[in-house]
Amino acid sequence: MNFKEIFSNHLTSGFMNKLWTSKYFPVLPITPQDFYIGSLLNPILYMFRWGQRRGKGYFREKFGKPQLDEKGRTIYGLPTIEDVAERLSEREEWFYGFSSYTGKAILGDLLLTFCLENKNHYLGRNEQIQRAYPTHYMSSWIDLPYKIANLRHVPEMITAILVNQNKGERIEAKSDIRTHFKVASGFEDNALLRLFGRQMTINGQITDLSSDTFIEEDEIGIDELMIIRIAQICGQAPHHAHGTDDGSRYIPNQKPIASKAVDYFREDFNIFIRVYGDITPRQTLLKMLECCLSINLTNIYLSTVRMLFEWEKKGSLPSRQDQKPVTFFVDCSSGNDKKLRTYSEESVADFLRIFERFPIVMMCLRILDEKVSNSKYFRNELPEKSPDATEFINLLGSVLRENHPQSNRIIDSIDELCAAIEREISENQESLDNESISIVKILKGDENPIIKLAEAICRIMPRDIQMNQYLKAFSSCLMLGESHGLLMKRKTSKTLEGKTRRTDAQSIVLSNTMLDFLVHRHLRKEAQGNARKILSLSEFIRILKDRYGLYIDESPPAMSISSDYLKLNRQILERRLRDLGLLISVNDAESMKLLRERFKSKEETND
Repeated sequence: MNFKEIFSNHLTSGFMNKLWTSKYFPVLPITPQDFYIGSLLNPILYMFRWGQRRGKGYFREKFGKPQLDEKGRTIYGLPTIEDVAERLSEREEWFYGFSSYTGKAILGDLLLTFCLENKNHYLGRNEQIQRAYPTHYMSSWIDLPYKIANLRHVPEMITAILVNQNKGERIEAKSDIRTHFKVASGFEDNALLRLFGRQMTINGQITDLSSDTFIEEDEIGIDELMIIRIAQICGQAPHHAHGTDDGSRYIPNQKPIASKAVDYFREDFNIFIRVYGDITPRQTLLKMLECCLSINLTNIYLSTVRMLFEWEKKGSLPSRQDQKPVTFFVDCSSGNDKKLRTYSEESVADFLRIFERFPIVMMCLRILDEKVSNSKYFRNELPEKSPDATEFINLLGSVLRENHPQSNRIIDSIDELCAAIEREISENQESLDNESISIVKILKGDENPIIKLAEAICRIMPRDIQMNQYLKAFSSCLMLGESHGLLMKRKTSKTLEGKTRRTDAQSIVLSNTMLDFLVHRHLRKEAQGNARKILSLSEFIRILKDRYGLYIDESPPAMSISSDYLKLNRQILERRLRDLGLLISVNDAESMKLLRERFKSKEETND
């Protein structure tokens, strides 16, 4: 039985196509799917410089080997480290003495170490290149990944958050916006472009894709210089994205509804870039920036999940002051202590069980959006969705919970749809299988019709285009499998009903790089000037709990952890911070266990 066809007959195929997805941009302007945090910064640099989304560039054409396709047309293969080293070695004015086989091998190893990364992190010089490290602004000229859509609109969302434009459906180059991250206005008016665009100037029209010019001086590192040379061979920045409408070209001015987590992200990124950007070694800075993106994207994503669960129950989103992060117990031993690891795995597993309902809530939103937006009874009172859709989502919630005067019109129409779909499925009584019976049961239930329809549609959708996509986004935000990620996974066995099954157990950890970033960031005040502040270990642990939902020496809500293990977890964190040079103890008093920076400006060094 083709359930999608049955639902489409009653909902219309156009409506069904809008529901047959995992995304809903007004609450979370990304496509929930897997993406790679290490590849986000280059398209962000591009969008800051040009004010538009990135399209096709010339990396593959300049460095890939030409070949003929089935129709005899010239196409270019996917470049490898060997291909790039070969092309660079031809420019002896840049890389003299690397033309031999050994020289090219050395140059390739340098590229793989400082500039380029192979697909799946493979070693070797003959693997497909998947990304360019953003060691310099010119890395944005290298169009990796080849399709920016593979980053699931995450760079666009980050750009919108940092620009913080209060009106309009798309980001615009306005001089009156007070922000450290202006778009399409050159290098000096954007803190990120100023940091990564060392020795860059604009020759000619600011909109000319080849107007970015590198000033040849000796004050630049080899990792930056090699990326610059690769970009110079490309010849110009990639073209702007193009498509059938402006939406494919321009940067949408859409922010997540989790406004508190969004503000935290803007604060963290802004302060860290402006204070530590110039004084931190570039390779270290890149890892710490990835940690900044990871912990804040996780906070935004999961705060949105928590807010929508509350929206489903109450019909309205929590106010900014009432927004809270999802809570986890952190294994500070990074898996070395079995009991601490188990506690953390339990906290992740508890959340993932609740998380299973998230697709249904998102489906409710898509159904309500379509119905309310096209209803003549709501047409004159629809709030704006951009840049903040909070009021619009609250309107949908009032319809869901029947608190709006026109709620009955929407509820009754959807109830009729549920009844009609249920009748058509039930007509084939002799061919009803277990799946059909379960869908009929959902549609005949006493639940709110909107929720019934959402549950039924989620039931007929393959898990691979629904729940699994949300889980992939969860793992991507937490950088699962990365050495500096927040999430660690291991294989474990469970016995259920006499059968042993292999499953994944996941725990939250704090890598050394993540601790480095968090300590440095929170040693700075949010006030203008971002002066240093005194930060004790106890205060740092409280910030992790209140701001990011990471519990160290307390049990998260609904969990009970032995006080001995909570104390041990704190002691392990304290020892790690001391070993990293981030903690000093004036005396044994907890208030005198103070955190300190490893990277200091020249002015502070002379204090």
